[in-house]
Amino acid sequence: MTLSSRLELDQVKSVLQLYCRALSGAPLEVLDTQGAAQQNMGWVDEDAASTDGTKIFLPPVVDRYAETQHNFDWFKVVATHQVAHVEFGSFTFQFETPSTVFTDRRGQRERDASQPLTDPDASNRLGPRQAYTEIGRFLHLFVHRRLAFDLFTILEDCRLDYRIAVEYPGIRLAASRVQAESLGSRPKIDTLPVQEALVELLIHMSLEHFTALPVPQLYEAAVIMLARIVHALRTPRATVEDAAEATLRAYEIISRIPNESQPAHQWQPSDLSEPGPFSEAAYEALIADLQAKSLAQEHHPYDAPEPVDYRGDFKPEMVQLLAQLQMDADQPEEVESLSQEMLEQVLQESVELMGDADQEPIDPSALAQTIMQERGAPASQDQSEPGPKPQLPDDEPGESLLPRDPNTYAYDEWDFYAAAYRPRWCLIKEDILEEGDPTFYNEALLQHHALLSHIKRQFERIMPERFRKTYRLVDGEDVDLNAAIEAWADLRMHVPPDDKVYWRRHRIQRDVAVVFLLDMSASTAEPIYVGNASPDEQNAPHAAATYATWRRHRDARSRSDFKRIIDIAKESTALLTQALESIGDTYGIYGFSGYGRENVEFYVIKDLTERFGERTKRRIDKISPLHATRMGPAIRHAITKLEQQSASTKILFLLSDGRPQDRGYSRKGAEKEYAVQDTHMALLEAKQKGCRSHTEATN
Repeated sequence: MTLSSRLELDQVKSVLQLYCRALSGAPLEVLDTQGAAQQNMGWVDEDAASTDGTKIFLPPVVDRYAETQHNFDWFKVVATHQVAHVEFGSFTFQFETPSTVFTDRRGQRERDASQPLTDPDASNRLGPRQAYTEIGRFLHLFVHRRLAFDLFTILEDCRLDYRIAVEYPGIRLAASRVQAESLGSRPKIDTLPVQEALVELLIHMSLEHFTALPVPQLYEAAVIMLARIVHALRTPRATVEDAAEATLRAYEIISRIPNESQPAHQWQPSDLSEPGPFSEAAYEALIADLQAKSLAQEHHPYDAPEPVDYRGDFKPEMVQLLAQLQMDADQPEEVESLSQEMLEQVLQESVELMGDADQEPIDPSALAQTIMQERGAPASQDQSEPGPKPQLPDDEPGESLLPRDPNTYAYDEWDFYAAAYRPRWCLIKEDILEEGDPTFYNEALLQHHALLSHIKRQFERIMPERFRKTYRLVDGEDVDLNAAIEAWADLRMHVPPDDKVYWRRHRIQRDVAVVFLLDMSASTAEPIYVGNASPDEQNAPHAAATYATWRRHRDARSRSDFKRIIDIAKESTALLTQALESIGDTYGIYGFSGYGRENVEFYVIKDLTERFGERTKRRIDKISPLHATRMGPAIRHAITKLEQQSASTKILFLLSDGRPQDRGYSRKGAEKEYAVQDTHMALLEAKQKGCRSHTEATN
């Protein structure tokens, strides 16, 4: 392995992010797996690729191959599989949605599961309809939920890899190479107990390996039926609901076979590439035959299979859970929110968090607290001491905070219930935003160049002229056109020209300082429609033969008609920056996000005392949605920066989606009013200190 073949994600992240967005049509972000830990996503394995439905987490480094291109191909294959979960609907599973390939059995299975339980090991299970997510409801149908989840993962991965091969032929070669390598690292099938061997057989078939597979002779009919199930799933029509139906059938077969070892002579090679079509009647006959046989109890406890490395981590129940929590937080008056105690119970029973024997167990209590905090979900309210004043989470043990670290500042917060300030209630942590690519800045100017002159005129109305041009100088900022023409004419007439052909601006007075404050909260990742027409289907052709083609073209156009709120803010920042540069005024650009009153993040994109340059352009590119929105302290810190300027006119521009929201600040009920009132008071403070404020809602 040569050092030059090593490929770091940072080197190709921007390319992979564009690739993922192009495949999915969604504003996906690409982060390395360590980013999951930094965001307190305790359910994500740092050693495996994964997705939460909005972000794709990839390993930080790949050095598996001697050629850099092969390492990049591996990145693409891994990223493609994670994107496929989003694009092809792994997380959109609905229990009641019909499948397209199989006859639906979920409803009957649920009705059977609602009967009194005879299995003592299953007596403590929640009923199917008590599950908080659709995937959870499905997995509650099974007694051996670990086996059921493994089967669902394998069969869904099989469906996705087939769709990828059909939809994206350009990646087939790289995907085939990666699949072949994965097969080479799999355990030998005929050394495993039968249940685990059958699961491993499914993995091999999902990796396009159908020939010369070792099959236990005693269960050859069961293996053939499993192969038929896999082949039935390998069609572009198959959905995630079909993967669930395939799981039901595979589970019914494998769970009825004892997990006992078979002697070597009981295994025979078999070709499963053409097992014949799947038949519900043949399947039912097989199940009846397995039930009729008096099979011994399993000799070995079931062990989950080794994961397929390039497929990464698949946790659909967690993704649905997080999405549901966010929906509950966005609509607190319409739904009954999940309390932290209820969430702990859900996590305690989640099969996705059942780690292997060599993995450190996940604490459901700590994970529940992290999820509630990160997703801004409503916390359970303590109503044991009712009173006229709404109880906020920070009312209980709250104390003033002291800034102990460098670039950390404490600010008061307005409590409109008490009509008083909470002293030193919030900590601002100031940091310089990392740098990206200046391409975004330059492209924004090209795309919206017609707006620049208009924006400049608007600023000139509120910003008085501060410079006077002095002409006919020996050196200066630019050529004095009149003097240059005269000098050129003198040269043509063979007269010695005057060398004073430049002009320079001389500052008369310092009048204006401007601060742009950008909301970088998670809610700014939401898309907004920027097209010229409503994306409806009024003009769709009626003929079925042409509708599919029209739909693909319509979807491709529609994707370009949507932008994230944060992208609009970034483009606005680029245009405002260019306009101010042409005028020559002092300005600063800052972003804010954070989580909790003790961690309000304040990012420097361009400081008031900093000159504009390539670094500013690069930082604008890295403006992205982060966490929560505690506007009050961010506004107060921006005001403090403006106060340090000697300009007679000071202006604050706040660009936000208009949603102040943070832990103990604004989630539901009275907290919304608390956040709005604190933000309003911060803007009043700006006015009292001589700062003019303007707010722009980017939604």
